[in-house]
Amino acid sequence: MRSKKKPVVARVPRTRNNGTETDSMHMGKIRAGLRNISRWWKPFQVALREASVKCNIGGKIKTLYKCCKCKRMLVRQSVEVNHIIPVGSLKSYADLPGFCERLFVEDTSLLEVVCKECHAEITKEQRKKV
Repeated sequence: MRSKKKPVVARVPRTRNNGTETDSMHMGKIRAGLRNISRWWKPFQVALREASVKCNIGGKIKTLYKCCKCKRMLVRQSVEVNHIIPVGSLKSYADLPGFCERLFVEDTSLLEVVCKECHAEITKEQRKKV
């Protein structure tokens, strides 16, 4: 005879989105949405354009981007725009104004184009400091 499974009890109360999300899940969705919107922010596009080079590869003109850390030339899918001043976390609505101000910077000198590997290293170092 099988024993009945005990119902799973949430460790953290789900108080957001009609009782389906924790505060952390809720703020994570907002953070992800804002970061997604930031991809079309004009200063990001300018930073990418400044790091780009047109190359003739096999008779086709390709745009490659130079990582400012390791100096490799890479395709767009392999590079990311990094904030020199870290954007930080978004854990509550109180953090929202500062997060948005740092995420949507106007000054392109506060942005750098780096490859995904270098960006991961930079982020890891920044998180160690916090």
